[in-house]
Amino acid sequence: MSEQSTMLLLGVGGAGSAVARRIATSFPGSVPYRTIDTDANAGADDSNFILIGGERLSGRGTGGNIGNARLAAEESVEQLDGALANVRLAIIVTALGGGTGGGATLEIARHLKKNGISSVVFATEPFSFEGPERTKNAQTVASIIEEEASASFFMPLDMLVDGEDNMVAALDGAVNSLAAAVTLFWRLTETPGYIRLDAERLRLLFSQAGRGRFATFTASGNGRVDDIISAIGSSPLLSKGGAHPSVRSILCGILAGEDLRLSEIGAIAGAIRSTFGEQATFELATVNDESTFAGKISVVTMLLEGDGKSGADEVPGSAISSIKRKSRPGGVLAHGPQGRGRFNNSEPTVHNGEDLDIPTFIRRNINLDF
Repeated sequence: MSEQSTMLLLGVGGAGSAVARRIATSFPGSVPYRTIDTDANAGADDSNFILIGGERLSGRGTGGNIGNARLAAEESVEQLDGALANVRLAIIVTALGGGTGGGATLEIARHLKKNGISSVVFATEPFSFEGPERTKNAQTVASIIEEEASASFFMPLDMLVDGEDNMVAALDGAVNSLAAAVTLFWRLTETPGYIRLDAERLRLLFSQAGRGRFATFTASGNGRVDDIISAIGSSPLLSKGGAHPSVRSILCGILAGEDLRLSEIGAIAGAIRSTFGEQATFELATVNDESTFAGKISVVTMLLEGDGKSGADEVPGSAISSIKRKSRPGGVLAHGPQGRGRFNNSEPTVHNGEDLDIPTFIRRNINLDF
């Protein structure tokens, strides 16, 4: 890893590691990365691989057990420290629902925060046909990861495949969407266009971003801008039940070849701001890469809810300090005072005297023994 690099890509678990390797292959030498897993075979040909839980699991994986992954990460997370020199922003790619991704990502995000490093988590949630238990596990873990990461994007695979039915094509499309969002961080610094956003500005943007949503759009031809604007306005990945609530800040990356026009930039930026909120903080940057985007435009749009939390300072009584984990014998996770997390600044949904915006296991002080 270059001594000048301030960003690091981390792939956690089998799916996350596969995406990280794919991204690194697309940007040889430009994207410093590490892959992290409990399965020793997963890193056989990867010099950037870190095995966690070697003593506990003997390199055989977790068997789909989130608790084993969490404990493996707790015991081994300091192995990551050698890759963290000069790092200010870590991008984590993973899959939730079971196994290493669901358990280890939480501990890695917590370790990064402890070391003063901002983190952005991109995590997929299971297909609906995988069953309600896996979906519930993913959503439970996501709510806890959200408290530790600086910013987090949780995408149900049902939505990420965009209606594609062929299994290979669907999964390939999901990986491409994730890769487009993640590589934006490096493209902006490696191949900046007319409007530049440097690595430190990116870190500051995401340091208090909270939960977010993202989507990518690509079009070519004479009507390419109109096609992109139409797709942005109707994207299910950027909406919540047809609405666009709680958008505090927006990052728009426009990637194109040398034929990119200022009028096209203005039209796309204006459409995004009018759709998702004129009052939201708006960050725009362009990438000019003729070899990749000749004749077409690709737009990555990230909507950040930004609940005002701080990734470095914990104020007593704040959303972060009110949901701290406590270790107990036997690997039990317990939660303290009932914080409302990202719902802290909104009106509570109260039924029979209970705030339903707070997850049940926190609201009723239930310990999670993975």
